[in-house]
Amino acid sequence: MTGFRIRLSAALFAMALLAACTRQGEIPSAEDSQKEIALIAKSRGEFWSTVKMGAEAAAKELGVKLTFDAPEQETDVAGQIDRVNRYLAYGVDGMVIAASDYERLAAPAESAESRGVPVVAIESEIDSGKIRSFVGIDNYEAGRQAARKMKEIATGQGRFLILGYLKGARNTEERERGILDEWAGDPDILAVRTAPCSLDAHQCADMVKDLIAREGPFDGILALNASAAAGAAEQISRMKRIGGIKLVGFDNSPEELEWLQEGVIQATVIQNPFSIGYLGVKTAVEALEHKPVEKRIDTGTKVIDAESMFWSDNQKLLFPFVQ
Repeated sequence: MTGFRIRLSAALFAMALLAACTRQGEIPSAEDSQKEIALIAKSRGEFWSTVKMGAEAAAKELGVKLTFDAPEQETDVAGQIDRVNRYLAYGVDGMVIAASDYERLAAPAESAESRGVPVVAIESEIDSGKIRSFVGIDNYEAGRQAARKMKEIATGQGRFLILGYLKGARNTEERERGILDEWAGDPDILAVRTAPCSLDAHQCADMVKDLIAREGPFDGILALNASAAAGAAEQISRMKRIGGIKLVGFDNSPEELEWLQEGVIQATVIQNPFSIGYLGVKTAVEALEHKPVEKRIDTGTKVIDAESMFWSDNQKLLFPFVQ
């Protein structure tokens, strides 16, 4: 009887622990008959809040349970991998992953697929042929769009700085490649320097200041993510070079939109995070139901400037929370 009591106590403790974790939203329930999709984002910022809105809309429409989770910082790749492994261990039916690292998320994603849990990558690709689909933009083409816009606003010539992210960040690497290919062979346009920029806008501002002092002057800056764009705008404003140094950014953070209205940023290339979240969950459910899914789903981009940001269709993209 003593051995039975020990086993019973251990079983009750494990059940209580699982129930407590489920109530906190940290671990999904494996006993729920409703299919469950875990969406693992890069972080919990504005962009990902809109992705979550789209994912929740799809989950409600399709009758599945959605669990959204993400590390606090986009650079916490280990934290993201840990979340993928934990949700897989506790029995979700499908996974939607916005990979912070193209290569390091491949093994966890393939582990899920090997257990029969379909994986859809959103926003950032994963280095694996086993995932079911990628939902997001064509970053190479987005880079070409940014390059064409910069050429237009800089009247077809100049010396330019490209601000990317750390080595291995596939999205910004593809955007940079698109910019350089678009400008290849044009003798009037020179990309003087490509430099990595952190996710801290103030640090990016300081870096831009140093680069201008050492290698300037620049006629324009192409900033390949939101923090780089906000940091470059901050420094241009400090130097009172508004309009003198043209700035084309990516995404539509609140800071970027303020700088766009003030004329510090001339244009920004935006995504549709609501559609990314919606189509990510929809595709995962279709894969779970053994329906054919497209290997790549392009959610498209738009180039927004100070004039077009007030057009009604663009307002819906820029301010999804107030629709």
